[in-house]
Amino acid sequence: MNRVLYSWDSVQPGRGLRVSEQGVKKSEYGWKPSKDVGMRNRWRVFCYVLASILIVSTSGAHAAAEPEGPTRLVQRLVKAINSIKPTNNDGLSAANRAANIAAAKEANAILDLPAVGQRTLGKHWQARTPAEQQEFIALLEQLFTKVAYPKSAEFFSGLEMNIAKENIAGQRATVKTTVKHPKEGLVSVDYRLVQDSNGWRVQDILLDDVSLAGNLQSQFNKIITENSYAELLRRMRDKLNE
Repeated sequence: MNRVLYSWDSVQPGRGLRVSEQGVKKSEYGWKPSKDVGMRNRWRVFCYVLASILIVSTSGAHAAAEPEGPTRLVQRLVKAINSIKPTNNDGLSAANRAANIAAAKEANAILDLPAVGQRTLGKHWQARTPAEQQEFIALLEQLFTKVAYPKSAEFFSGLEMNIAKENIAGQRATVKTTVKHPKEGLVSVDYRLVQDSNGWRVQDILLDDVSLAGNLQSQFNKIITENSYAELLRRMRDKLNE
């Protein structure tokens, strides 16, 4: 059996956009790998989907008085995501809703959606018209702002990120971090950034050396190849309308 390791269903318990119907079972987070996958793999898979939220967001340069280095930018990104409060069935106060919107906007400004969106669609990106490309980016922004950011903040709540190392080579950089999970121990989370005229932007996240953008590309390609590009968009819209 071809085991599926990633599912968009994980961003909201019990429902959502599934990458595949094979090799997974639902759990309190909306999915669970086949029983022969260990606890550590289940947690990592869930983290892959949640962390992928951090790399697929809307475009927009962050306006800062002074240029930020890669490490500072990653710290601000993580802080913004973790500050988002769960909606609790629309039980948030007006002030908390406003704070969530501001935090999501800040996170969106740090991330490089045009580059990540192009990579996740792979060969299918060039087949899209400019209008379709913008539609795809807009759907991703809505999906992650509404669903993924709050779930990511909830899952990683209370976990401390430690900066291990910063590597800069020209206009590319990697910020290596670790997160200590109470059950799974030390997990590496590396952020890859690229510098343009507006400063540094996050383009990929690696969990235990596995590229999240690359895995999303595999899953999107599977949906498009086995169904259609329209089917991928339909699933994304359905998720937003839940």
